[in-house]
Amino acid sequence: MSTTSNQPDPHNDNLIAIAQRSGSAWRCLFATTDEIGQPSVVETIEVANDNELTSLMNTKQPTELFAILPGSATVCRTTTLPDVEEAQIAEALRLQAESKLLGGTPEHRRAMTALDSAVGETNRVGLIIAWPESSSFDVPACLENANFIPDAASIAALLDGLRPTEPIIYADPADGTVTIALSHANGAALRATREDATDSNTFSAGIASVARETATAHNHTPAFTEALVSRLQSELSSHSFHTPLLILPEVIADSGKKRVHGIEATDSAWWSTWGILVGGILTATGTISALTDLQLHAQELNPSTTEKFLSKVSESRTALKLAIAAVLLIAVGPAFVSGIKLTTLNMMNPNVQMRYAEVVEARKQQIVYKELSKKAWPMTKITADVINNVPIGIDIDMIKINVGEQISIRGRALGKNGLTAPELIAKMQENLQKTGIFKDIQFSYDSAGTYGDREFDLWASVADPLKRPRYTKEQDFGLWSVAMRDAGIQPDEETALVEDTTVVSKFEDDSPMAGANSEMQENEGETPIFLGDDANTSVIDRPVRPRSGGGSDAGSRANERNSGGEGTSARIPEPLSAEQIAMMDETEARVALSEVAVGKKHVQRDDDATKERLKNEMRMLLDRLKELG
Repeated sequence: MSTTSNQPDPHNDNLIAIAQRSGSAWRCLFATTDEIGQPSVVETIEVANDNELTSLMNTKQPTELFAILPGSATVCRTTTLPDVEEAQIAEALRLQAESKLLGGTPEHRRAMTALDSAVGETNRVGLIIAWPESSSFDVPACLENANFIPDAASIAALLDGLRPTEPIIYADPADGTVTIALSHANGAALRATREDATDSNTFSAGIASVARETATAHNHTPAFTEALVSRLQSELSSHSFHTPLLILPEVIADSGKKRVHGIEATDSAWWSTWGILVGGILTATGTISALTDLQLHAQELNPSTTEKFLSKVSESRTALKLAIAAVLLIAVGPAFVSGIKLTTLNMMNPNVQMRYAEVVEARKQQIVYKELSKKAWPMTKITADVINNVPIGIDIDMIKINVGEQISIRGRALGKNGLTAPELIAKMQENLQKTGIFKDIQFSYDSAGTYGDREFDLWASVADPLKRPRYTKEQDFGLWSVAMRDAGIQPDEETALVEDTTVVSKFEDDSPMAGANSEMQENEGETPIFLGDDANTSVIDRPVRPRSGGGSDAGSRANERNSGGEGTSARIPEPLSAEQIAMMDETEARVALSEVAVGKKHVQRDDDATKERLKNEMRMLLDRLKELG
C-alpha cells in the first residue's frame, strides 16, 4: 500500500521518516518541514517485512529517522503541574519522574514534558514515559540508531490543547497494546497498558475495562462513564481486530489536517491506519519534541585521554585514594628525597662525615671570632690610623688605648710648612674627624716654648674601630714615608694604585680568624680584625718620630721583638691543661683564645705536635666560652 501527495521532491535536506510496526509489516510516513517548521506529508508507504523496510530506508536516506514505540512496551504516567515558568515546570517534572519511576530507568530510555494547556485551564499536564529495558519489542537493524516516539506521545500531540468529550484510543491486538487519552476537569489523562488479546471478545472487553477505569479514576460521573463505555463497545463490535485500531474524535482529525499539510483523505479508515504516524510527525516538530529522545542504546562516547583521566579522578573513591597518596607524599616525600641525596653524597664522597665535622668546627670558630670582633679592638689598626693622621711637624710622645675608653694622645707640635703649632694640632683634629673612626675629639695645649713649640694632649672616642678609610697618596705615610718626602723621593705610581684598591691585611688560609674576617670583609668593606699580643689594651709610650738619631728604650724593645732574638717560639703560648681552662672566667678565656689563635700562625710547618696541641686548646677554650655564655 502506497499513497503519494502532490508535494515537493522527497529527496531534500530535511526529509523525516517515521516507521510503525503493524504485525509483521511496517507503515512508513515521510514528511518535510517548511521555513517555519510546519510539517508536510510527502509519502506514506507500507512494506511487508523488515528487509523491505531496510531497503526503503537505504533508498530514501532520510535526515531524521523515528520509530513508533507501542504502549505495551512503555510505562506512562501523568501528573498535574501548576501553570508557571518553564524552568520551574521542568524542575517539578523531574522530581515527579524520580518519585514515580523511582530512578530505575536509564536516561536514554526516559522522556518527559509538559503538555499544552487548553483554553481556560489553570493547570498543565505533565507526561512521563519510560521504556524499561526488560520490555519485549523487536527492533530491526535499520532502526537501532533511530529515536523512538511512544504512541502515547503521538496521541498527546494530536490532542494539543483540545479537550474532546470522546476518548482517543489506540489498540493493537498483535501485542495487546491499549493506549487511551481522556479529557477531565483538570486537563487530560493518558494511559498505556497491555491487555489480553487471545481473541477479539477478550481484547474488546479489556479495552472497555481500561476506558471505565480511566474515567472513574478521574472523577467522571457514573452516567458519563457508562455512556462512554457503551458507545465504545458498540464501535469495537464492528472491528475485526486483524489490524490496529485508532478511535479518533472528529475534532481531533480536523485539527490534525490543518496542522499537517498534504493530508487529503478524511475518512476514519485513513486516520485509523496513519493517525499515529501523523501524531508522531507532530511530536517531532512540535512543542513536545522532548518525548522523542528515547533510544534503544545509550550513546557511546569516545573521550580523550584527558577526559578519561578527569572522569576517573572525579569518582569519590579515586579522589579519596589520590588525597591519601598526596598526604603521604607530603609527609614522607621530603625525608625520602633527603635520604636519596644523602646516599648519593656518601657514594660520591666517602669522607663526607669528616668534612662535615670540619665545616661545623670552622663555623663554630667563625661565630666565636665574630663575637670577639664586636667586643675587642684591633689595637694595631687603631694605632696606625692615629699615626697616619698626624701632620708633619707633630711629634707623638704617648698613645694610650683601652678597649671601650677614650684614646689619649700626648705630643709636641712645632711649626712646619707655614703652619703654627696650634694650627697643626687643629689640623690633626680635623684629620682624625674625617676618618669616621673617631668622634668627640678634644685637645688642649700649653703655652708656647722657646722655639714656638707647644706641648698638647688630645682625647677622642672610638666610633667605629673596624672602619677602613681610604687614604690618598699624601695621607698614606706607609706608602710615602717622611724620610722619602724629606729626600724628595716620589712613590711608585703603580704601587700607589694597587695599594688604593687592594685590601692590605691578609690572613693565612689556616688562620682561625679567616672565616670571620671573610664575612666582615663582605660587610660594607670593613677591615678584618687582627688581635695583637694584648686584646684589651695597647699602650705605645715611645716617640713615633724621634727628635734625635737614637731610638728610645721602647723602640729598642720593639726592634728586639721583631729582630728574631727570641725566634718565633716567643709567640707560641704555654700549654694549657683542661683543669686550667675550666677555672678561667670569660675575660681570661678570651685572652687565652686570642693568644692561641696568634700562636697557630707562627708554628713551624713541621711541628705537628704543637699544631695539634693548639688546636685542642682552641676547641676547649671555645667550649668554655660557650658554657660561660
